[in-house]
Amino acid sequence: MLLLQAANAMRFTLVFLCAMAAALAADPLTITHQFANRNAHSLIGLPMGSHKTLVEKDGSLRWSQWSLKRRPPDSPFGFSGQMDGALGIETFRIDTDRETPFQPGPQRLYKGRYPFVETQLTAGDLTLEELTFAVEARTQGLDVVRLQVTNRSGRALAVETRLSGKHYNLPGHARENKLITRDGFEIVLVQPAAAACVPKNNGLTLACRWTMRANSTQTLWLKVPYDLPAASESAIDGETGESLLAHAQDLWQAIWAKGPQIHLPQKALEDFFYSSFAYVLILTEYDAAGDFWILDGPGGYRQFWGRGEYFQARALHLLGRSDLARESLEHAFHIQMDDGEWDGPPISGWPSWDNIGGNAAGAWEYYSFTRDRAWLARAYPHLLAAARWIGYHREESDIESDAPAGAKPTRRAIPWSCKAETAPKLQPGEKSYWSGLLPWSYGDSGIPEGHAFPHNFFALYALECARKAAVELGKTEDAAWLRSEYDSYRSAIFSSIDRALKLEQGAPAYLPSMPVSPEAAWSQSFVAVYPTKLFKPDDPLLTGLLTRIERSMRQGLPTNMAWLGFGGVWPGNSLNVAEVYLRRGDVAKAAAMLVATLNHSYSTNVWREEIRVDKTIPTACPNSTNNRNLDNQMGTGDMPEAWANANLVNLVRDMLLLEQDGALGILGGIPADWIGVGDEISVRDAPTLLGGPVSYRLSYPATGKMVLELDAPKEAVDVIVRFPLPGTRAIRSLQIDGRTDARPAGSVVKLQKVHAATRVEIQF
Repeated sequence: MLLLQAANAMRFTLVFLCAMAAALAADPLTITHQFANRNAHSLIGLPMGSHKTLVEKDGSLRWSQWSLKRRPPDSPFGFSGQMDGALGIETFRIDTDRETPFQPGPQRLYKGRYPFVETQLTAGDLTLEELTFAVEARTQGLDVVRLQVTNRSGRALAVETRLSGKHYNLPGHARENKLITRDGFEIVLVQPAAAACVPKNNGLTLACRWTMRANSTQTLWLKVPYDLPAASESAIDGETGESLLAHAQDLWQAIWAKGPQIHLPQKALEDFFYSSFAYVLILTEYDAAGDFWILDGPGGYRQFWGRGEYFQARALHLLGRSDLARESLEHAFHIQMDDGEWDGPPISGWPSWDNIGGNAAGAWEYYSFTRDRAWLARAYPHLLAAARWIGYHREESDIESDAPAGAKPTRRAIPWSCKAETAPKLQPGEKSYWSGLLPWSYGDSGIPEGHAFPHNFFALYALECARKAAVELGKTEDAAWLRSEYDSYRSAIFSSIDRALKLEQGAPAYLPSMPVSPEAAWSQSFVAVYPTKLFKPDDPLLTGLLTRIERSMRQGLPTNMAWLGFGGVWPGNSLNVAEVYLRRGDVAKAAAMLVATLNHSYSTNVWREEIRVDKTIPTACPNSTNNRNLDNQMGTGDMPEAWANANLVNLVRDMLLLEQDGALGILGGIPADWIGVGDEISVRDAPTLLGGPVSYRLSYPATGKMVLELDAPKEAVDVIVRFPLPGTRAIRSLQIDGRTDARPAGSVVKLQKVHAATRVEIQF
């Protein structure tokens, strides 16, 4: 039996490696978007702005008036998903005897990376390109739509664009070349005003007729202002569409120029990095009190989750925007309970303890990047309060079932249930499987409500972050107490894991998700490695978990990641799995998972949370009727999912540059077939945790030769360079700053205490 299991494990591993190798051999990094969800839409918006507009596949627009600044005091989760603003855009070819609607085709980003959506539409020999972007005209924000129709026929043709819409759910009424609500707010202004626009459908539609000469192109501009009374139309009337498009491009160019600069031979991946940079900034917002929120999405998930905030805040650090990460942390401090508790979205009250670790980790990460001791001193009371809450509330999990009624902990209400945690019968005197862990809580992501290990991994890390802060600030008594609490909690977690291992089915042993449901969704399990470092990447339990994942992969991605169970994939969270492969030194698998994830993105470089791949497989949550009825290649959750674009930024940066055990890793995740003779890979002014920014340039000037030019931080740091050599080739000669050095084995060069510009040349 054991031999059969071993053979099966080897077979699955070989199938995985062969499939990934075949994909890479065909083309190492071609982004096809072939597995994108069919119910996709895209996003435009201003960085840190309150207005976020969804662009549908047919080019129509939708937005929610319920920004954070306008939300009611008691808002339900998903309050912004009402989407009570809209602009319907329909264009028709008009012939003598019939009208033909333009059919939507592909969508893409403007020039590959700008967060402006291009929609291609056709009607016979007429083509329409709709370009939609967000911009400011002086201080007035607006969306702008450029409609550009080309007549490729040899005769004149007529085209009619019909606009309808609403603002705060009030319909727009046609008036000259605009739609205006009864309370006087302008929904859309059509320019040039010379276009022949007339009301239709009792004035609820504005129909604008174009006459297209043979072999000609004409352009119509739509201006969709944010909350602008029609009496103030002059705020948007003056600037031309062309000048607004130039302003919008200048805005993003200026933002990108202030961040790190990366160059890759794969332009599509480089563009994806910069567009994700933009989405990370668009998916933030200030509330009415001036607090800065990092959001999980533009609609249903227009909320703040501490665990997600960590990954998004880390992306902000890597993009050179630690100032925004700090503002987000100040918001986290404001929503902390007076007893130190941090839970789920602040208006929900869901007990979701991984948020404690996400917030604490974000605080320590900010200090690690900035070394701002004064800020750490201000943050420390929040870290200590969270640590004390964790230390005290672990007691709840050990209260016996026969305890007095008044002493029993309350299970807080949550709006829905995935499935209940089981409670195996215990022997007399035997403690619960979750003894010493945090109390019962919301599971999320397909994990049953109960005592999820990832929540406890993250909460344990909150203790470690508080301890490190105490040491840094010289608070020796606190540091000693925090060390004791950490050790006690860690011991309880590992004892619970040992018991859970006995409930696992099949081999090899793997890191369980929950004490009594080890097989539950494993999307969040990888916080055990990144960022908490509770487990080493090559720990046997992590190896076992990855083995199980590889056996059930679909379309190149893990299944059983969340609500859809083994019948769905979660692309954005798959990038966390790729991060673990990267830290294991498995470049091929990390790169393969990255490519598969990119191919599950929509063509405008955004993802939905989960995508169903096999509707015959039951979902992880029997109580979820929406997910149960989802068709194949349909997505669920918000879109764009903010974690996904943040994780893309994090992974690409880590493949190029990663701090590990106090050393600086260079090119640790770059496959050999990502660079060829004549290519180069470069990074400039990339923030690091090691005392300052890093820049480098890897060139491949000739067959068998590579040159690395490195500008390290001012503080001396050890550097580990992994040259992306093809096949099994190894370095045969090495020069460092013109001096011949000892030839290393393989492809890795180690440099000690680098603190100045260094040049490394290899022959291989």
